[in-house]
Amino acid sequence: METLPGPGATTAVAAVARSTRTQPRSPSQLLSDAVTRAGLWERLAERAQSCSGEPSVLLTPGVSTYGDATTAVNRPLVEELIDLLCDRGYRNIAVGGARCGPDIWLAGQGDPCHRLGYRERTPRGNPYRLVDLARDVIPVGFPASSVLHGSGMSRPWPEADFRVNIAKNSTHPEFGYALCLANLLGVLPQTDTHHHYRARRDGAEVVAAILDVCPPDFHIIDAVVSSHGCAGAQVGRPLETGTVVAAPDAVLADLAGALLMGVDPVSSSLTARVLQLRGLPTDYLVDGDLTPYQGWRNPPRFLMESIRRLHPDGRAHRLFSAASWRVEPGEAEVTDKALGRLSRGLTTLLRGADENPVALAMLCTTMGAAAAGSATVQAWRNGYAKERIRRREVSLAVDPRAYTDRDFDRITEILRPVEGIVDALPADAWRMRWQHVGHAILFGCERTVNAPYAEFVRRVDICRSISYMTDYLGGRVHVVSRDTHGRPTRQIERNIYLAQPNYLAFYGGPPIDVCKLETIAYGERSQRISWRTVHSPNRSAEYDDGSVTCTDVDQGRRTRIVIRVRQKFTLPLSWQVFRPETRPSVRDPLVRDSYRRFFTRSLDNFEAHYEGRPYRIGRPWDGCDDDQAAELPTQRLTDAVRLVRGATREALTAGRLHGTPGPDGYRHVAPGDVPSRFRLLEEVRETLRPAVSGFGTGLWEALGRDRNPRQPL
Repeated sequence: METLPGPGATTAVAAVARSTRTQPRSPSQLLSDAVTRAGLWERLAERAQSCSGEPSVLLTPGVSTYGDATTAVNRPLVEELIDLLCDRGYRNIAVGGARCGPDIWLAGQGDPCHRLGYRERTPRGNPYRLVDLARDVIPVGFPASSVLHGSGMSRPWPEADFRVNIAKNSTHPEFGYALCLANLLGVLPQTDTHHHYRARRDGAEVVAAILDVCPPDFHIIDAVVSSHGCAGAQVGRPLETGTVVAAPDAVLADLAGALLMGVDPVSSSLTARVLQLRGLPTDYLVDGDLTPYQGWRNPPRFLMESIRRLHPDGRAHRLFSAASWRVEPGEAEVTDKALGRLSRGLTTLLRGADENPVALAMLCTTMGAAAAGSATVQAWRNGYAKERIRRREVSLAVDPRAYTDRDFDRITEILRPVEGIVDALPADAWRMRWQHVGHAILFGCERTVNAPYAEFVRRVDICRSISYMTDYLGGRVHVVSRDTHGRPTRQIERNIYLAQPNYLAFYGGPPIDVCKLETIAYGERSQRISWRTVHSPNRSAEYDDGSVTCTDVDQGRRTRIVIRVRQKFTLPLSWQVFRPETRPSVRDPLVRDSYRRFFTRSLDNFEAHYEGRPYRIGRPWDGCDDDQAAELPTQRLTDAVRLVRGATREALTAGRLHGTPGPDGYRHVAPGDVPSRFRLLEEVRETLRPAVSGFGTGLWEALGRDRNPRQPL
């Protein structure tokens, strides 16, 4: 019989150790078996050889729990691992808890490791240190292409010689499951995880940045007693699963953990995105039984999709993130009564939804309504309140090392025939040219501005041309090469725009998210940037290629801006069913109008940038946002309730009118003697008046901009 070759030395092994009825095993046996088969000791020995002294080992178990230890990694299992390390001579061990919970909104919760019983010494007497991963933050060298560029991490993390990431086996109402990848969000220094690593930045890009720069060396999933149901990571629902998973790769460990739950690993938006950015190891093997856990319950798909439709930078998502954690009385206290009541109600509903169909229907209906409302508000802002939209902080989303000089040189070759067709098309009254070719749109426009060419190109940086386009939300630029004057000649750029046209947001249209290779040429009488699309992280575009050229006119007294593009964007599903390409009489006027509006405003933005006028949409993230993040999501609601209560109480308890009875039988009251029975209600009215009038003014201005598209935003 032919024998298959065993795994090589470089094979990444995900070991699954399980306890069964026929072969019961203790948690310590499961742990020892899993880490041995996954190669922990070989990797530790290899790392120790490169260390000058005793290697330091950092363990980062998940510790987010507020009274129900089911949602945290089992402390005895962590201390058992410490004993195993000490038995093999590794005694420089530290434990730093990974916190993903809403600590910032709680009072009296104390240090999570101490609350879980960590006492810096195992039952066998082996010592270890407790470290706080939110303190002593130092730079770790996240590159300019990283979403964490400029951020740091707690000193124990980068200075550890060997890092072990230990995650609890649990479900998650948004991701589907929360294992090793989700646990990495808790090792970052900011305690307000939602604000910094979900709202300001994409969580998957944050995790990928950690894995790229200073990744854990080993991963363990504690599935001895798991937490399942609609929200196992926040509301503990224990299930004895008698399993430990160990692997040297986070994605591989999560893949095995998801299969044990009986779900597709890429059903998690976090895992799917990290898998897209990094992929699995080149050579890997799953060693063990992957039969799904008996009695396991995963979150309903509708619930996950509803929560994913809540925008992470919005109040609804922030409110759900805070209120979905079960806080037991006496363990911690929510600092706001309204949030506390909401948390008790929501967590009770989450727990009841696992068994009660009525509770599940109520939960899904509530979250579905919240998702629909959030999507409607965001779509309305796309068209009429762009100043309210947050700008994006993103990574480059592509590996700069994957592209050669030849890839940049081909840009001109690809665009030359496209630009030839655009220049040959007839121009309309707006000096714009467009034509459908193979479901893509070829478009060109130009404008001559009364600005000296030399001064124009000095103020308007040609290499930043894409950021001058209208509805630009943000992006990231990575310069590949520069000329002798220090100017970029080759660069890679990621750009994000609002859905185009803006009204497609009401139909579920995604923002335009594209990554481009760009070349920049500088001449005495012209400057040009050319680009071609190489990747679209959200698959919103197949083509978004083009160029911007600035040339001198009238011996340099004026400047001409010429834009030529080839674009093919992905339509929302409802519009794909409509098949607009089969109805050119309807499609063409819509396309012509949307392109005229977009590029007229883009040309306006070039002029505005030259003149120093503001033109960018959206609100940037700044330092004050970190302070405002500490505000409870229910703070405004609480203030409003207090105001209404006070007004009602004053109205009901107001005394009788003062004054002096006159001989005519009437009470004569001076103006100063008349107390208002509704003073607080008048304050409410005066408080709301600016908001109502501001809404009307903003709507009128937005409609005015639609009527006059040449007016810059």
